[in-house]
Order: sequence, then C-alpha cells, then structure tokens
Amino acid sequence: MEFHGIGNGVLIILVAIAAALVLVALGRKLYPKDKLQQAHDLTGNLLSVVGTLYAVLLGLVVVDALVRFEDAIDVVQEESNALADIFLLADRLPEPQQGTIRDACKTYARQVVDLEWPLMARGQVSADARHTAFTLAKSLHGFEPATESQKAVYPMIVEQIRELWDCRRERAGTATTGIPAIEWFVLIAGAAVTVLFAGLFSAHSVSLQRFLTALTAVIIGLNLYLVSLFGYPFAGELTVSSRPFQVDIAIFEGRFDAASAPERPPGRSSPDGH
Repeated sequence: MEFHGIGNGVLIILVAIAAALVLVALGRKLYPKDKLQQAHDLTGNLLSVVGTLYAVLLGLVVVDALVRFEDAIDVVQEESNALADIFLLADRLPEPQQGTIRDACKTYARQVVDLEWPLMARGQVSADARHTAFTLAKSLHGFEPATESQKAVYPMIVEQIRELWDCRRERAGTATTGIPAIEWFVLIAGAAVTVLFAGLFSAHSVSLQRFLTALTAVIIGLNLYLVSLFGYPFAGELTVSSRPFQVDIAIFEGRFDAASAPERPPGRSSPDGH
C-alpha cells in the first residue's frame, strides 16, 4: 500500500477527518445521549489506554520509517563511493583489466541514474544495471597480480567491489519492499478505534465535539503521511537523490562542477596567482 505526493497527503488527512466525523455520528446513533454520559468514566479510562498504545505504536512506526529513509541515503552514498574507488584504483591495474573495470563503472553509473532511478519510484530495479554490477564483480576472476603495486591494490579493489554489490542489494531491497500491507492495516485500524473512542462522549456542543475529534484525526493523518513519505525513500516528492552517482559520472568523464567547488577564503589567491 503506497501513498506518494502532496496531493495524496492532503487526501489522507481529508479522509481521516471525514472518517472521524462519520464515527462520531455513528456513535451518537448507536447509543442514546444518556447512555454515553453514564459511560463517560469507562470510555475515558479505555480511551487513555487505547490512545496511549496507539500513540506508542504510531510513534515507533514513524521513527522506523525515518530511519529507513536515512539508511537509504547512507547506502546510496556508500555505493557511489565504492564505485568511484573501484574506478580510481583500477588505474594501477594492467590492461585488459583496467579498461574492463573502468568501462563497467561508467556503464553502471549511467544505468543507475538513467534507468534504475525512475524504475525504483515504481518499486522495481533495472536488470541491465544488475547485470553490469555482476559483470564488474567477476571482472578480476582469473587475474593474478604480478607487481608489488598490483598486489597492493588488488585486495582493495576486491573489497570495494564487494561493498558495491552489498550496497546495491540493500538499495534494491529498500526500493522494492516498502511498508508491509499488514503494517498499514494495523495503523489504519488503530486510528479508527482511537477516533471512535474519542467520539463516544456526549458533549453539550455537538459541533465542538466534531471539531475536536476532527483535530485528533488531523494529527493521526499527518503521522500516517509521514510514514508514507519516509517509508518509500525512492518514490514520491521526497526521495533519495541520485546526485552521488551523477558526481561519479562527472569523475569518470573528467569534468567537475565548478559551482559546487568550495570557495577560497578571503585573501587567498588561486594557484595561478589570481
């Protein structure tokens, strides 16, 4: 179950408000006013228990979704770092290994940015990018380092290839799983029960009761929106950027973004004296 975009966030909140008002009306229809007043103490005690349990559950799920989003940012950065390291370290390998590895790095970065990133927004990954990563993982099979320099760099490249493969699998898993449907069911069912309890009070002002219950639904709806926002790191309007891989492409092509270069401190001249 996926919700993406500000429009869908507004829809979640509007549906929560409408459902809250319906539950208030349902409670008043099922039970007479005097019955509701007599049960105020029982309803209030149960509401405090149910509300506390649901608040704890909702808070834990929101935090878990936020951690999921932050972990996705970290794994993308680690994967792009490993790819850049493989490309740079390959400079100390002989041909044809050097050319094979560097070509695979360039192809992989392009496939991730151009093919895989749009697919991850739909919960899919690129078979071509996976094949290129697998080719890169096998690029040193049968290679025996001959010089001391090659012996020093060989285990470093192997480790970075392993890091790249592990990070890719983690990123793909995050993009294709999302928030489980059973988790959404529990969150929505818990919200409905909590709001229903809030509506089982007989207030003198019906409009005030509706307003307060609607506010409760707004808070719950906002938290559900946060879950949908952070629970799908590669979809929606708040997504993990492919910028690290774009930087890799710039490195591979020998070009750098001058606009992103750090500014020189005041009074510090450039190497050419200007």
